[in-house]
Amino acid sequence: MKEPVDELLAAINKVTRELAVPLEVAALIESFGYDDRSAKELGFSSVFALAEHLFARLPRDLTPHERAAPSRWLAFLSETRWALRKLPLGLAYAVPWMVLVTLQYLRPEAFQVTAELGGALSLALIASLITTGGFVQVISRSGNFHYGLEEPFVARSNCTLLLNFGLISSLLLALLALILGLYFHVFSTSYLILGAIEYVALSLLWMFCAVLSVQGLSWCVPLTFLLSTLVIGVLKMLVNCGTVTVLMLWLALTVLSTLGCMLAGFRRAQNKHPEKHASATPRYGVWFISLAPFYAYGAAYFAFLFADRVAAGSSISWVSGLSFGIDSTYQRGMDLVLLPFLITAALVEYLSDSFLRFWHRLSAEGSRAGDLPLAEALRKRHWKLMVVALSSFVLIATGACSAVWRLETLSLVREVWRTPAMGGLGYLMLSLALLETIILSSVNAIRPALVALALGLAVNLLTGYGLGHLLGLQYAAAGLLVGSAVVLWRCNSAVREILRHPEYHYAVS
Repeated sequence: MKEPVDELLAAINKVTRELAVPLEVAALIESFGYDDRSAKELGFSSVFALAEHLFARLPRDLTPHERAAPSRWLAFLSETRWALRKLPLGLAYAVPWMVLVTLQYLRPEAFQVTAELGGALSLALIASLITTGGFVQVISRSGNFHYGLEEPFVARSNCTLLLNFGLISSLLLALLALILGLYFHVFSTSYLILGAIEYVALSLLWMFCAVLSVQGLSWCVPLTFLLSTLVIGVLKMLVNCGTVTVLMLWLALTVLSTLGCMLAGFRRAQNKHPEKHASATPRYGVWFISLAPFYAYGAAYFAFLFADRVAAGSSISWVSGLSFGIDSTYQRGMDLVLLPFLITAALVEYLSDSFLRFWHRLSAEGSRAGDLPLAEALRKRHWKLMVVALSSFVLIATGACSAVWRLETLSLVREVWRTPAMGGLGYLMLSLALLETIILSSVNAIRPALVALALGLAVNLLTGYGLGHLLGLQYAAAGLLVGSAVVLWRCNSAVREILRHPEYHYAVS
């Protein structure tokens, strides 16, 4: 009969043999339910003393020096494959936005609508991103997990369930907004209906795009956007349609196109693994509880991203007769600096993935990277990635602003410089904070990121609303600037704390 310590050692060997230090063993046996009291029953002073004993008895694989290191060429090809896998996920959203911003400056007359309609449509766009941001996060989390396990039937079932929840919540929120809008006379009835239709359609579009991303079909997103734009452009040349009609037709065609691509993606994945049809579904109670923090994170993230626009829209003078409206100059200035953020966010996705793979590789091979301890090697790599993200944003923002400088008159640029300057600094810090939040979520430390976003969102709204009313709506961007500083400070502190004990956090992740 095996002794309890031998049974525990066998359980550890069954899970993994890639344990570099005793702290990883301690984290693993704690996940089995062992604590100091259990360790004392086995004759050890604490769970860490038990971990030291078990670590000494673990079988050793080849040391890092005995393993054959891949050639530089193979390492480069491997890194290129990872980059091609990660970058399109973010660029799929940045490319359509780039086209939109370019058209705003080259053909501004194409986007001219009444101030009241513009306010209703802008509010619908912002609301769709915020209310479906949580569903986008949980779809990505759940879908990536089950597709990674090669369980396409379970992935389709879970994604469809989340899509249904998202659609039902969007319909209920659209109905509630219609009732409140009619009661308080926020907009005219026709504009409220148009805004509700746009809100539901955009909510579906964002969720369909999330499913396409986990299916590995991110390239379908810019393709459907482009084809829909070409079809509607040809239709507008043949039939003289109004701006509102063109917008609604484009939206309907894009939603239907992404729906078709999504269904084709489900079918393709299931045809690859038809034997997985009878796979068991997860326990939905546990599933919902595990995804709840990521839903909250997604909603808070998009609320933070557009809080300054809500503050700016509410800062409009009452004598205008509008309840909500975003000044076109403010919107164009913020759209200009949002573009570098979207591109940098795609790069940050890859950089964070590169950092985590570097961390996992060092932890699996040993506790040192050359002459550096693991913690110091990770801090050095983390600092380098922060510099790369910062430099990339500055270069992209400089290029975008230089292009606009040539398109706009010098007087107009001088008049509105405050908005893109404050917004650009805010998005720069948010790009760095995004790198930190991805690292935190990847090591099951989403709570510090949630707390940081909640504090940053409160600061963003209060600062933007206060300065927007006191000094002018162009100062609403200061809310984004100060709020991003809070988020970056909190998240960076949490990541630095984690990197002080990387072995433990690697083990529990």
